[in-house]
Amino acid sequence: MTREEIESEISYLEDYIQRKQDAIDKLNAEHSGVRPSWVSGDIGWDMVHIENARAEIADLKAKLEAETA
Repeated sequence: MTREEIESEISYLEDYIQRKQDAIDKLNAEHSGVRPSWVSGDIGWDMVHIENARAEIADLKAKLEAETA
């Protein structure tokens, strides 16, 4: 991957994380207190996706640093 492709992928993943966080926030706002189990399941999966995206960003940033070293 070129530097530009890596930076583009990082930007995409950061946007993806924000969209997932927005979805979590929306579910929390709509279903405060006792909520259906599917809400907790959706939030849990969104959190897993966020963590995976963060790990991928860390890997891509490491590639960028290795490239400039």
